[in-house]
This record gives sequence, C-alpha cells and structure tokens, in this order.
Amino acid sequence: MGLKDPNRPFPAGIGDAAGVGLLKWRMQSTDESMVPLTINYWPSVSGNETYVSIEYEASSMFDLWNVVIFVPLPALREAPNVRQVDGEWRFDPRNSLLEWSILLIDNSNRSGSMEFIVPPTDSSVFFLISVNFSATNTFSDLKAVNVLPQKGGAPPKFGQRTQ
Repeated sequence: MGLKDPNRPFPAGIGDAAGVGLLKWRMQSTDESMVPLTINYWPSVSGNETYVSIEYEASSMFDLWNVVIFVPLPALREAPNVRQVDGEWRFDPRNSLLEWSILLIDNSNRSGSMEFIVPPTDSSVFFLISVNFSATNTFSDLKAVNVLPQKGGAPPKFGQRTQ
C-alpha cells in the first residue's frame, strides 16, 4: 500500500484529519455476537434524583485495553454520586461528561457495571454515549509484516506494538 503520488511525503501524525487514508475497513453484520463491547444503561427518575445503571459485556473474541465509556450528563456543579463502579471514573464538568475507565477487559472481567445518581433530569440527556478502546488483534486478523520504502533503500525498523 502506498500513496497515489510516490513523490509526495506521507503526512505523518495527521492521518484522516487531512483526508489521507491508506486503508479503510468496515464490517456490517446483524450478528450481535460480533460486537466486541455491548453497553446497556437505564436512567430512571425517582423523586428528586435520577438513578443511572450502566452495564458492559465484552465478547471473548478480544481483550480490550484502555476502555473509556463517555456518558453525557446534565450541567452539574458537583460530580455525580457514584455508588458503584467496576474500574475508575472521572467527572469532566467542562464537557458535562462522566468518564468510566477500565484498563483491561479480559476473561477476568467480561462484564461490569457502574451506578450513579444525579439531580432529576430528562433521560434523553444521557444519550448518546461514546466508547474508546484498543485491542491487540482485529476482526480480519490483518497484520502488517513488513514495511518497504517506495523509492528503494533499506527498510525502516518495524515491529508490532506491545501493550
């Protein structure tokens, strides 16, 4: 793989932000077992509080690293009252987000949960959540095994990233 114009340098460090992509891969399926991480959550108002329960379930296909689940919150002056969490959490008041972090999801913790309380609010505030994670393998099992310079010369040092 390479750029269409081999005379142009590859814009390192900016990736898709500049519209330069070497490989894009997409998978569509209605088979939910193919989803690496499923998240369910239920906000419910009771009296003068909104209770939010969140659960994740991870597929055994992958170990997931540096998982962060971003939950939108109403504008709050103080952090939500986190009652229970598998992992760690952080309140981002500037962006009205609760960040739930799990360093590693593997066979020891394929499922987990978090519960917190905020003042009464419309449940639509809690949608849409966002999730980031990395994994050491892919659906396609595609691996880069070598890097060759397009204009000849010695190959650069190349190796698989380790966690």
